[in-house]
Amino acid sequence: MNDLVTPSKHRTNIQLAPEKMELDAPRIHSVTNGDGEFIPSEGTTTSGDLSFIGSAQPDQFAEILDDGIPVHPPVNVDVNGHFSALLVNQRRGLHVYRVKTTDGQQSAMWIINVDVKETLSIESVYGPDGKIIGNGETTFHTELNFTGVATPGKVVELVNNGTVVKLLNVDPNGHWSANLKDLDTGTQNFIAREPNGQQSSPWQVHIKQRALLSIQFILGNENFRLIGNHESTTDRTLTLVGTANPGETGWVVDYHNDLVPFAANHNGVYFATIEGLEENLVHTFRLRSDLGRLSSPWAIRVISSKLG
Repeated sequence: MNDLVTPSKHRTNIQLAPEKMELDAPRIHSVTNGDGEFIPSEGTTTSGDLSFIGSAQPDQFAEILDDGIPVHPPVNVDVNGHFSALLVNQRRGLHVYRVKTTDGQQSAMWIINVDVKETLSIESVYGPDGKIIGNGETTFHTELNFTGVATPGKVVELVNNGTVVKLLNVDPNGHWSANLKDLDTGTQNFIAREPNGQQSSPWQVHIKQRALLSIQFILGNENFRLIGNHESTTDRTLTLVGTANPGETGWVVDYHNDLVPFAANHNGVYFATIEGLEENLVHTFRLRSDLGRLSSPWAIRVISSKLG
């Protein structure tokens, strides 16, 4: 009599799958910089050239990613499961490298801080008022000035959102400068690029639409009433209320003098009080901004409060 033996449902070749997956998954084994130094994950290199050696399932392609973006053409994984790749001129900053293979698997991260001095860079961006506009900051200026460094004697392209906007000559000391006017509002992404394709790290500037510089209304402080444009009042102390860019400053002026300063709050509203206005005169007020802007005029006749 033959006994019927039923194999256990757990005794299958699936038990080998985790080990097989571990062997087949792509791995970065070592990264060496241009000076021949081994750079461990979370290490720092002062050379921008990096050589990768790794392993993966044979007979497919492996691709180096930096923060999820391919940075090298796919390389062949040989029959022994080995691959190598050389990345040159890696930019200054933190890089998160992985390897992705044709079968869709990815390796663990290999993080490297590239601490190199950039030979091509945008060093500063500033407005017509001379104030620096940091990378990622916001401005109301549509005119920007740039300084940077590049290879002496070369020609550099200044690129904005993928379009070449200036061709610049680099002086013998490796410096270049540029001025751009009439820029559109919105996000501007600037890079400097040499003819060989090498490019700087990006410099992003957000240009905001300017608020209207205006006098919205004028209040007589003595009689506590609004005084319209071209109206008369006996008040000699007036408060002007209007709009400007948040933080914008300047002066309330007439045809002869700077009267009082104004400064818009974070909502773009200002209050400016003028005292001691001369009677029996027409006073024409404007706002003159430190950004060079001028508001429309508002004229008021101050008349005597005396009877008779």
